[in-house]
Amino acid sequence: MSENSSGGPMRWDEHARGGAGGWVRASDGRTGPPDEPASDPDPDPDSGRRTVPKKYVLLAVGGGLAVAAVVLVVAHAVRPSAPEAAHSAGPSSSSSPSVALSGSTETAPQPSGPPTASAEEQATAVDELLERSESDRQQVIDAVNAVEACASDGTVAAAGQALNEAAVRREGLITDLAALDVGELASGSLAAGSLRTGWQHSADADRAFADWADDAQGCSPGAVPRTSSYRRGVRSSELATGAKEEFLAHWTPIAASYGLPERDTAEL
Repeated sequence: MSENSSGGPMRWDEHARGGAGGWVRASDGRTGPPDEPASDPDPDPDSGRRTVPKKYVLLAVGGGLAVAAVVLVVAHAVRPSAPEAAHSAGPSSSSSPSVALSGSTETAPQPSGPPTASAEEQATAVDELLERSESDRQQVIDAVNAVEACASDGTVAAAGQALNEAAVRREGLITDLAALDVGELASGSLAAGSLRTGWQHSADADRAFADWADDAQGCSPGAVPRTSSYRRGVRSSELATGAKEEFLAHWTPIAASYGLPERDTAEL
């Protein structure tokens, strides 16, 4: 059959006529050799665009994935760790300690101490201690005279006991003086310091004379030895007199201001 016969071009199909082969009408309009496979027609002949090969498409996709992976690695390397991020962020406003409002709490009232004595009351308290000291002084004088007389061993022993008791009372005066407040008195602290020193030397003298009484046991009247204890007692008495004179220099103006009796070293 001729290819120019009506109905369009013909092509040889080996499978036609039950496998015997034969000419059949071509359906795709090609006029090439019958045994050449027909290529697909251009899907869009009017578009004018070129088709990109698939291998280039795959390369482009693979390159994009590689770039994305590099970006993720770099971002992970420069990202601060959780403790650093928390440190750089600083304390949040919710964790900031709240500031107590002024006046929101009231301080419990503190118990006040005893009221401060007036200057006159303080001066009167010191004068009462001076009265006690004067009575002790006379007992010390009597005890020393008893040892000097050496009337008997009994009287000498009793004198020594009296002297030890006088020393204890002097120390009691020192303790009571330290408990007094003299802050309202002019030169009150200086006067109290000198009086305390004088009384301490007097207590030392009392104990030294008590030791002398022990040394004088077995003595004869008018022949009492002047031992080292006696000399120590005399020295302490001299120091006591010097401190008491210093006290009177501060005390006399105070006593005059509040109508208290004037005193001298013999009375102290």
